[in-house]
Amino acid sequence: QINVLQAKKKFEILDAMLSFMHAQYTFFQQGYSLLHELDPYMKKLATELDQLVIDSAVEKREMEHKHALIQQRTLLQDFSYDDSKVEFNIDAPNGVVMEGYLFKRASNAFKTWNRRWFSIQNSQLVYQKKLKDVLTVVVEDLRLCTVKPCEDIERRFCFEVVSPTKSCMLQADSEKLRQAWIQAVQASIASAYRESPDSYYIE
Repeated sequence: QINVLQAKKKFEILDAMLSFMHAQYTFFQQGYSLLHELDPYMKKLATELDQLVIDSAVEKREMEHKHALIQQRTLLQDFSYDDSKVEFNIDAPNGVVMEGYLFKRASNAFKTWNRRWFSIQNSQLVYQKKLKDVLTVVVEDLRLCTVKPCEDIERRFCFEVVSPTKSCMLQADSEKLRQAWIQAVQASIASAYRESPDSYYIE
């Protein structure tokens, strides 16, 4: 029986290997047949893919061109304002050193931005929701304040007016306007000190 088993091993193992090879051959042949039917579809997809790559490159160039134009337009707007619109006058007859629209960041939890008509007058920083509304005083005495530009913020052209009790974050429409407002506040502070330095220190 052992001799019979030894003899059967030789052809049974070979038969199993041959069956496995036939199975592999059939599997790959059927796979080739199925994929061969898909060959026209894959060629069509390859053509569409080439076109998509070209379209994407064209769209990217157009977007970069638009971005460059927007940046250039923004820079031109920043320096194209009429100087008369951004000048301040310390000795204005009506007492208004400078006025114009600014965005003000609210002090609530939402930190919303609202556009208000601001003005510097009588050593105070005030604003109105509308031109003929009652004045809301932001800073009662500019002599107790400081002003500084703010760069680390989500908006451009921002500056902050800081008083002993609170701070007010404001946004101008351009870099030129921001500089004008900062200079106007600084000039108003200096002017207020010149006008009544003695009485201020006594108080």
